[in-house]
Amino acid sequence: MAVTSDLQNVPLIGQAIQRLCSLTPLSDLESHQIALCVVEAVNNAIVHAYNSEAEHEVEVIFCQHSDRLIVQICDAGKAMDPDRLAPQAASPLDFDPCCLERLPERGLGLAIIRNTMDEVTYTTSHGKNILTLTRFLKPCGSREEPLRE
Repeated sequence: MAVTSDLQNVPLIGQAIQRLCSLTPLSDLESHQIALCVVEAVNNAIVHAYNSEAEHEVEVIFCQHSDRLIVQICDAGKAMDPDRLAPQAASPLDFDPCCLERLPERGLGLAIIRNTMDEVTYTTSHGKNILTLTRFLKPCGSREEPLRE
């Protein structure tokens, strides 16, 4: 799938990913979580790689294998510092929801992606940035949870 870098297109990507995930052995909740990760990644590409400029392209590639689901978000904008994907000492997701003045307003997207997906990689080659999100699938009939880092 490819969309122009307009934030109005992002919900379409989320709906498409959720629909594609419904064809996998993932639960509805897991499908929603993966769609949220892709939406966050596409938002980041539009806002950060393209500085919210319209008329650029963001491509989303969805691949299902027998043991994993891979989603790649591709753009040709400004590259992200790959260190941003490294685990943080203090996760922005660790906050006290009762303390309103300390609720984080930004920076949750990558934390959500890191906590939801099993593998997250980022590469830049020949002017193309590729964020690869991998989620391992449980074997049919298995009750084991996929391994998490």
